Amino acid sequence: MDTPRGTPAGVRPGEVTYDHLIIPSHWRRSNESTPGAPNALFPPDGGASPQQVPPPINPTTGAMTGPLLVGTTARAFAKLDDLIRLSAEDKAVIAARRDEAERALRAIFPPRCALPLVGVATIGSAGRDTMIQPLDEVDIFAVFSAANSAWKRFRWDSRDLVLCVRNAIGGERIQTIGSRGQALRIVYDSPPDVHLVPAFDHPRAGYVMPDRVGGWLPTRPERHTSWTADLGPRVISAVRLLKAWNRVCGSHLRSFHIEALAGQVLAGRGLNTRQGLAEVFRHMDEVGLVAADPADVGGDLSAYLRPEDVDALAGTIRLARIYSAKAVDAEQAGDHEEAVALWGSVFGPEFPTFG
Repeated sequence: MDTPRGTPAGVRPGEVTYDHLIIPSHWRRSNESTPGAPNALFPPDGGASPQQVPPPINPTTGAMTGPLLVGTTARAFAKLDDLIRLSAEDKAVIAARRDEAERALRAIFPPRCALPLVGVATIGSAGRDTMIQPLDEVDIFAVFSAANSAWKRFRWDSRDLVLCVRNAIGGERIQTIGSRGQALRIVYDSPPDVHLVPAFDHPRAGYVMPDRVGGWLPTRPERHTSWTADLGPRVISAVRLLKAWNRVCGSHLRSFHIEALAGQVLAGRGLNTRQGLAEVFRHMDEVGLVAADPADVGGDLSAYLRPEDVDALAGTIRLARIYSAKAVDAEQAGDHEEAVALWGSVFGPEFPTFG
């Protein structure tokens, strides 16, 4: 068998090695991380990680029927958050999708097979409680062990791993996830569909997932989850609201980019939701849309934006900054009717009406 192109000098093609990956030091696991050490994504008993669900920052308002009339600015945002956040039923569906994926994958890839499964976890905005309605897709992370020569089999072309999993479970098609990764789309009769992201447990980078050209991308979804949780419920609420604003304005910004940008601006600030939104709009207008990956893996998360996208957003961001600043001032002056009207200019017809 010929040595594949890209084989490092002195490495035989049959050896299991990760040395051809260039892993910057800030991606690497700590020196205390050893084989068999607790994995943040997967609990010791193999079940789903217990999630502490913080109470909503605004009171629950129940089902939306009739005009969304409110008497205060805070109440308007409570109702909007009710309208866009995932319900308990949605979260139950997400959990069911994850459980179905794990049952299927454990049956197909048992511990003693050539491609043993390590575990399955919900990642993406569904896993971080930053997803907004409608629930149409769930990202499921499937981590495989490099034992039993699995890495030797797939290291030279990561796309073969995606094809292997697809052939085993009968997935519909392969598609891009994020900006460069590959995932398997599994289509259900009713939403949400599943983006199944296969990956290897990497001894230094954390995890590596297939990219679109046969290479491997380092990824640290457990760091994203813990970073988002540390932001606190007010910032997470602001993230969901920013995603709703982005959808009204044409969905130019990607979901995780919005999360990272909001967290970068608001972490540790102690602002309420309305003040936080106004501060993010000010930052986007004055400073720009650059946001670093909080796991120090993905670089600048705004790199996907084309100049025409930035131009299309500039005017919308400027108006959002102006209206939100005036709305915060009006609320502080006790003029909730004016504040609600101004926020309605930012969020569009979904925003509740004063009355």
